[in-house]
Order: sequence, then structure tokens, then C-alpha cells
Amino acid sequence: MSHKKLTTKKNTLFPKIKKDYTGLFIVTGYHQKLDEFTVGVLKNNELTEVGTFSNGLSKEEKHTLKTFILNKNKGVRQQHVKIELGICVELTFSHVENENLESPEFITFRTDVSWETCTWGKLLLMNGHIDKSIQITSPDKPIWNNPYVNKDQYISYLYEISPYILPFLNDRIVTVLRFPHGVHDEAFYQKNCPDYAPPFITTFEEDNINYIVCNDPSTLIWLGNQLALEFHVPFNTIKSSNPNEIVFDLDPPSKDYFPLAIKGAMEMHRLFEKFQITSYPKLSGNKGIQIHIPIMDSQLTYKETRYFTEFIANYLVEKFPNDFTVERMKKKRKNKLYIDFVQHWSGKTIICPYSLRGVEGATVAAPLYWEEVNKNLHPNNYQLYTMLDRLNTISCPLKDYFQQKNESVKEIITSIKEKQKK
Repeated sequence: MSHKKLTTKKNTLFPKIKKDYTGLFIVTGYHQKLDEFTVGVLKNNELTEVGTFSNGLSKEEKHTLKTFILNKNKGVRQQHVKIELGICVELTFSHVENENLESPEFITFRTDVSWETCTWGKLLLMNGHIDKSIQITSPDKPIWNNPYVNKDQYISYLYEISPYILPFLNDRIVTVLRFPHGVHDEAFYQKNCPDYAPPFITTFEEDNINYIVCNDPSTLIWLGNQLALEFHVPFNTIKSSNPNEIVFDLDPPSKDYFPLAIKGAMEMHRLFEKFQITSYPKLSGNKGIQIHIPIMDSQLTYKETRYFTEFIANYLVEKFPNDFTVERMKKKRKNKLYIDFVQHWSGKTIICPYSLRGVEGATVAAPLYWEEVNKNLHPNNYQLYTMLDRLNTISCPLKDYFQQKNESVKEIITSIKEKQKK
């Protein structure tokens, strides 16, 4: 098994606090010069070193552990004497900084747990505001092969991305696409909340379907443990039958035609800027781009927003007839980009921002800044690992999304309706 250093944003997941964090760790060896024991966790099936400890051990405990490691490595003259994995300990620590546990202190040996369960995901859940009944089952199960992502790593992603994805799941019924054996096997859509769901799961009944409403990290993690990889949401919340956003789906015939999606998005941006509309581009996570327009508190109905979406789509098709189409039948589209405005309707759904997709590549429905929508944009560059790194270095492109009202949309719709009456 290979070794890696822990990589995490400084003090974000484990900010410094007075009350110590707690975790389960694997003893990996003994550092003779420092007179300290090294520990690690499993992260995506790789042993990840997270620091050293010596405080908290009694003299007897320290002597026993030290003697055991050295006796297993007689004749070894290395400063860091490594040991075969097997011993687990419970430690407290104040925070994580520079990829190491700060102020770690021994609590007890954990002979009741297997070293395979001492994972990064479990460490996050032990210290997060997560219902304690949630346990990661089969953490080493492979979900994606390229890049390799196991279940524990996926749960870790959901935990770390939860502050960004939950605002877009909040108070919305969710349809999930589950992959019980990973993306290389069969999948199914799930709308109804299963009977075995825990008590903390919130539901909302619509059209005789008891949907899950994912308002908190515990629900998100529980769904992730069910291997729900895709989260699809409607355009309105459970509090209103009217949409609070408009979304255009720019769907090229294949990934080879992704430049058409870039062109379509850029043309829409120019048009929306002219109309003083604030819009937000997002990769679909597959082969297209989606343009979100928040219309918070507008009280516009789906029927009213259809005037706007149909007008924009038809305008672009008329302007670029060789590139874009609104033809719903795939065989008639040829190699044109399909501007899907029909999808924006009551009962329809769209992939939630920051949701992963159930395709090889572990790609993400990634929100973008408009300056990133250019000829260099490629969906494969936005996947599970790069997304976390991205949010560690830049702010979320959707950070002000829920403050936008885009009142000019209502004015445009009124103008369109008046012209159609003439």
C-alpha cells in the first residue's frame, strides 16, 4: 500500500477550537529520534500520514507499544521504524495545519475496530454535525475507476461540498440516481423515500410520491451512503408552485461538439447583459452547459417564464441556424446544439450544482465564472478532486445567487406578451 501526505485546506475542515476533535487512527510506526509514534488514515484506499503523537500515553502503554514495534523490526536502523498495519488508536487533536494533526493526544487503544475502518471519511463524520446513527458501509467499494474513487472518498466529497450544494437542495424535492455497484454497473432513479430511511429524513408528498427533502448534511451523507451519485431538483421549492430560477440547457450532440455549447453560452451571456440580466453558467457534468437565471420572489408562473425561454431560444436559432436548434427529436437535430427551453417546467428537474455525474471521469456539475467560458473550457477538468481544490483557492461562482431578483425578466415577459397580442 502506498503512502501519501494529507492534503486539506488549512483550518477549514478542522478549525482551531477549544474543545478537541476525536478520531480513529492507524499506528504506522515509531520515530526513534523524536520518541513519537506516527499515525495515519486511509484515504481512497491509500495510507495517508497525518502526524505523530506521544502525549496521553502512560509509561507502561508507551513502553509496550515501543517495544512491540522495535521487536517487530529487529536490526532496523532507520529513524522512522514502520510497522505492519493493524494497531488502531483513538486520539484527540485541536486542528489540522500544514497537513498534520495539531496537539494530538492519546485516549485509548481501539482493539475493537479494524484498521480498514480508520478512514478519512469516518474522521470527518465523527467530528461533523452528522447524525451519529450514520455509518459508512463498505467504505472501500470502488465507485469510479478513472479517476479511482471509492465510497469513502465520495462520502468525504459530499461532506466537504455540503456548504455549497445544500443551498440548492434546500426545500426542494430531490430525485436521485443511484449506482449500487458503481458507475460501471446498472443504475436507477429513486423518487420515493424508502421505508428503511432513518427518522431524521424529511419528506414532502407531491403527486402521490413521498419525496426526500435534503436540507441538512445528515440527509446528504445518508443519500451518499445509499450511493446516490446524482441529485436532480425542480426549479421551485416546496413552499411555492412558481419557479425561483430559469435554466437553459445547452445540449450538444456529443462531447466532440462541446465548442457549440461554449458558443451558445457566450451568445446568451451577451444577450442577457444587454437585457441587464444576471446569469450564471454551469457545466452539466456531462457534455453540455446550463445557464441559470435566478428570479427570486418574482411570483412568475411557469407559463409566464415560457414566454421568455421560448423567445430567447428562437432568437438564437434564427441568428445562428447552422449551429443551434430547438428540434426535440434527436435524429432531426443533425450536428446542431439543442437549446432545451422545454425542460424548464413544473415537474421537470435539472442536475443540482456541485452534484457528481454517474459517468467515468467523476465529473461535476460545476458552477463557473463567465470569464471561464471560453475556448479552453473542458468538462473533464472539473471532477471530484479538482472541484475541492478549486473551492480551496477561489470563491463559489454562485455565492450571491440567492440575492438576485432579475426584475427585468418580468418586464421582458410583459413586453413579449404585448407584442404577441398585436
